[in-house]
Amino acid sequence: MNEQILSQIWSKQLFNHKNLRSLQGEYLQIIHPGFLNKHAGADFQEAHILLNDFAWIGCIELHVLASDWLLHAHHHDASFENVILHVVWKADLPIYYQDGREIPTLELCHLVPETKIVESLPQSTNSIPCQSLFSDTPHVLKTQMLSLCAEQRMQIKLESILELWNKNQQDWEETFYQSLGKSFGFGLNAEPMLRLTQAIPLKLILRNRDRPLGIEAAMMGLAGMLEEPIKDEYQWGLRREFIHLKKKYQWENAYLHISDWKFLRLRPANFPTIRMAQFAEVVRNNCSLLSILLEIQDLKVIQNLFEISPSSYWQKHYHFGKTSNKPLGQMGKSTFYSLCINTLIPILLAYAHIKKELKYTEKAYRWLFEMDAENNVVSRIYAELGLKIHNAHDSQACLHWYKHYCQAKKCLSCQVGQHILL
Repeated sequence: MNEQILSQIWSKQLFNHKNLRSLQGEYLQIIHPGFLNKHAGADFQEAHILLNDFAWIGCIELHVLASDWLLHAHHHDASFENVILHVVWKADLPIYYQDGREIPTLELCHLVPETKIVESLPQSTNSIPCQSLFSDTPHVLKTQMLSLCAEQRMQIKLESILELWNKNQQDWEETFYQSLGKSFGFGLNAEPMLRLTQAIPLKLILRNRDRPLGIEAAMMGLAGMLEEPIKDEYQWGLRREFIHLKKKYQWENAYLHISDWKFLRLRPANFPTIRMAQFAEVVRNNCSLLSILLEIQDLKVIQNLFEISPSSYWQKHYHFGKTSNKPLGQMGKSTFYSLCINTLIPILLAYAHIKKELKYTEKAYRWLFEMDAENNVVSRIYAELGLKIHNAHDSQACLHWYKHYCQAKKCLSCQVGQHILL
């Protein structure tokens, strides 16, 4: 047994659920096992369980032995305090929260038949169902699927913008600001970045746009980055400014905690501290981003607006008290393209949809065709099968194609699959 197999057993729920109880004797029902977390923090996020008919939503941590909790030093990590169930193969030791309460534990070694262990052995995912026949399929069908998948993927992003727009009482500027902040989280830290922008409204940023230190202090403070221990004088300066802002705006405490942010497995240039500092400067220097986005036609001009370096401190540091051997601060082209794909283009599409302005839709797709193709594991799958991926339109289409057709085994909904099977 290892944690990879244990993860498959939990994800697929390959164990006996009859009269399920925790080791503490509580009646246990699994409503949803949660979503696999490949980064720092507990193994599964947003799980939903019932303990003695009381609902819990939170994280699940998996270990072969319960004592691995201590071996991995989770008892010193605040981010593991939201674990609602400790799932172990063997429970060799009771494990406790930092406040002394025992963590609910499920032992699986007596609940999993041997045949289920075989089922749980991980399978290769770097393939598609029609892999051996894909290259012989007419090129026109692949081109049609690329167009269809790109349009469907952009529609999903458009709908996400409109959902946020409605939550913001149909305020386009605030919606753009929040969506851009979320995109600066680059997936891993997207959710806490969105929460941060919701805690600091755009009007507060613009009101203090001549005080860059104040804006940075507000963001870092509410993000929980200015909590003790303080590492250097720059952080002390931000903390002093944040204390003043807390009194001025009647903020009670930090809105987020340092444990909400992911640093593990990220390159220093992608640390949330760096991205937060970049985001603050972009917004501060461009007080009407939406108007600029609507008016400017040249993508390169927009890119120049984002090539703003943060304060000199963040050009030399990737975290408080931690210097970098390489210069930091200014974002690269691939980073800007990611912001375009996840915010700028969806905002244009959503605005065009509401205002019935076709010119913004045309501009959005023109930019998508102008941007370089993304190089990721999914785009490489199709490229290795002979599909030419020319630009971001094609690489975004591949992501949608793979997730919503190939992985979902919806071959009869795919034009390539129909050609092969019918």
